[in-house]
Amino acid sequence: MMKKKIYFIAGFVAIAGFFQSCSDSYLDETNPNTISSETYWSNLSESDANLTSVYGAMLNNYLFSVDFEAWRSDLGFPKDRNLPYQLGVPWYTKSYNNNVKDYEKSWNAIYQVIFRANQVIEGLNGMNDELKSQKKWSEQMGQARFFRGLMHFYLHSNYNQGKIIIRDTNPEKLEEFSKKLSTAAEVLTFFRDDLIYAYKNLPAKFDQKSRVTAGTAAMILGKSYLYTKEYTEAKLYLNDVINNPSYGYQLLEGENVKMLFTEAGDFNTESILEINYSSSHQTQEGTFDEESFFNRFARLFAPTGTIKGQASIVPTAWLTYAYQSEELDSQDTRNYVSNGTGGTKLRNVPLRAAQFVALVNDEQSKYYNSDTANELVNFGRTTFSYFKKFTNHDIVSSEEDILETAWKSGKNLVVYRLADAYLMQAECLTKTGDIDGAVKLINTIRKRWGLVLLGTSDGSAHDFNDEVYDETTLMDQIMYVERPLELSCEGYAERAIDLRRWGVSKKRYQDLAQLDFNLIDYTTDKGTKRAKSLLQQGLSADPTDNSITIKEFKEAAANYNVGLNDYLPLPISEVLYNQNSK
Repeated sequence: MMKKKIYFIAGFVAIAGFFQSCSDSYLDETNPNTISSETYWSNLSESDANLTSVYGAMLNNYLFSVDFEAWRSDLGFPKDRNLPYQLGVPWYTKSYNNNVKDYEKSWNAIYQVIFRANQVIEGLNGMNDELKSQKKWSEQMGQARFFRGLMHFYLHSNYNQGKIIIRDTNPEKLEEFSKKLSTAAEVLTFFRDDLIYAYKNLPAKFDQKSRVTAGTAAMILGKSYLYTKEYTEAKLYLNDVINNPSYGYQLLEGENVKMLFTEAGDFNTESILEINYSSSHQTQEGTFDEESFFNRFARLFAPTGTIKGQASIVPTAWLTYAYQSEELDSQDTRNYVSNGTGGTKLRNVPLRAAQFVALVNDEQSKYYNSDTANELVNFGRTTFSYFKKFTNHDIVSSEEDILETAWKSGKNLVVYRLADAYLMQAECLTKTGDIDGAVKLINTIRKRWGLVLLGTSDGSAHDFNDEVYDETTLMDQIMYVERPLELSCEGYAERAIDLRRWGVSKKRYQDLAQLDFNLIDYTTDKGTKRAKSLLQQGLSADPTDNSITIKEFKEAAANYNVGLNDYLPLPISEVLYNQNSK
């Protein structure tokens, strides 16, 4: 599908560490990369063109850092269990510190969006009253303030207990870069003001699907109130996201659910925020050009070998087993496939597992133009699953078929979608006593995947697990099943933030460190034996002692320190160059 091109005009790019290493005389000179509001902001077409520089900054692969945030959580393992990917080990073992360059780049990428948003805000504020009275002015200001608010929300949620630097204007002098940290409460007030402005001034839809809307702002406001346990306020915004027909959001259901995380499903009705990459524009840009229209995520998640992936992030054992062992609804016809002799049988793996991960025993899903993953991928060496959602497995035979190198992928990055709103609202309802309402929302998602539904039967043609839930048991279901399996590696540092706000981070790694898994041989439907490739929970019953035992998170359980690991510390560059950050 041809994607809409974002026309990019370079805006003001200012990274604190860079400018603080320069001389004072340089700061007195005119920056050739900027155009002052007096000469530039003459009409709303020019300002809208400059607004695309904010969207352009969102293309930076380091901003969402899906690699180290996956390793940092309980979702991602750094490649092979026998020979782990060394860049991922500190994150996985919780032994990282503030001198890691990759997350410094993430910090800088976030502030780059803020600087560009501030340039747009300052330019719009410099316009005359006639321009300010127009709807387009408010819509452009709403988009700029949304992104400024979103980035401060990310910083508040993930760094230094929320005590970060508020950038409400762009610094021009050296001393303006060395700005004091604001309190977490001050940052909270600041970014919510921006998001509320966006919510009130953005339309329900734009013709350009890549643009943020009032629905996007409502989603982030709901998430921010959930993070602070203000459930009543969160419910209002999340209800708006779920039930406001003006936004047009709808869960993909039935056969359409297979469109999730595919090129055919770009900007589908479930999408709320999606980063618009493309393999058709600026293809000449270098691999690490952070404002090109391609990303490097596919190579990081795709299998090695002829597919040309790196597989430096693979699902953890518990997550793999949870995906493959979800119970199927025997009354859902989608769960039945041919048994090869004229009859039918249940699918080998659930639909949700088939859409999210590649498994050796998934005999029903095509993978990189192969009938099944087990025909193409050498499952083994303790790598027994792969994430699908970041790869181009649905359209090519190899990742290098997209462009000249597997490092260049045009696949969109899905950040937020409606299923997340359903699960957040279910958590709010659980915490405010409406267990039945929460179960109903969760079941809406489970039903579209053909999974056994929670609770007692309501008389419909579905299987139910007959469990009676209370707040504790339903929160366990949300924390350890529904959110991680439905939203694995989506959002911004979502899983690490979730575990922290629930107060279970250290206990989670301690519990996972106690689990044992083993690998057994698997013979495909075509009779090919894949040795030690299918994951099972527990210790092996192999009497020959030819078993492979998988244990994970032992180091993380020992190393995790709530004071050090719940939030990321300020990057070393910020500590060294900003004298007011201490």
